[in-house]
Amino acid sequence: RYQQQRGSISASAMPATGGTIRTSAPVVAPMAVGDFKIEKDGDRRWLSVPKPPEQVWPQLVSFWQDLGFTLVKNDAGAGVLETNWAENRAKLPQDLIRKSLGSVLDTLYSTGEMDQYRTRLERTDTGSEIIITHRGMIEVYTTAQKDFTKWEPRPTDPELENEMLSRLLVKLGATETAARAAVNNPVVTTAPPKDRARVVAGQPAATLEVDDNLDRAWRRVGIALDRSGFSVEDRDRAAGL
Repeated sequence: RYQQQRGSISASAMPATGGTIRTSAPVVAPMAVGDFKIEKDGDRRWLSVPKPPEQVWPQLVSFWQDLGFTLVKNDAGAGVLETNWAENRAKLPQDLIRKSLGSVLDTLYSTGEMDQYRTRLERTDTGSEIIITHRGMIEVYTTAQKDFTKWEPRPTDPELENEMLSRLLVKLGATETAARAAVNNPVVTTAPPKDRARVVAGQPAATLEVDDNLDRAWRRVGIALDRSGFSVEDRDRAAGL
C-alpha cells in the first residue's frame, strides 16, 4: 500500500475493499471477467466496462482513496483523475533488524522512488474505457560525496499500470485470481502496420497524420499526453479536440 502506515500491518486486519480472494479452485485464465474486459494494444492495457462514465466515476475516486492516495486532480468533466506523488512502502527491504524495530525505522527508510498515477475515463458506444498511466521519479545523488540529492524522472512502468488495473478489477467485484488472469491475458486489438504516422507539411499548424480509426487514435494520443505529464484541461471527443 502507498498509504502512510505506522507500526506493523497484517493482511487479516485490513478491511475488504471489494471482491473475494479464492485460492481453492484453479481458474482458467479469462480474457474477460463478467461484463468487464481487459484489452491490449502494444504495451497499453485498458479496462472496458458496460457502464456509462457517470456510474463508474465514483468507484474510481473511491479506488484511489482506498489505496491511500490524495487526488490532486478530480475532473469529471474531462474524465481525468490524478494522484499525488507517493512512495511505495512495499519496496522497503524487510531485513531482520527492520522487522524487529518496525515503526521506529519506518521514518528513516526511503525507497528513493515516487509514483504518480493518472486515470482517464472515456465514454464509448458500449459503456466506458478506463486507462491507467504511471509516471515515476527517482532520487539520485548530485555530488561525488553523496551528500546532496535531486529527483529526476524515471521511465514509465507498464507493470505498475497493469497491477493497478488488476486491483481495480477486484474493487469492481472480481476475484483476485480472475483479475490477474484477465490482465495477463488481455484481448489483443488488431494493430495496423508500424509505419502509420507522418508529419504533414504545408499546414497552418503542426500536423500529424495517423493511419488509425478515431477510437484508437484518440486513445493513443490521450495515453501519450498522460505518460508525458501534460495536464488536460478540457476535451471534446465529438469535435476531436
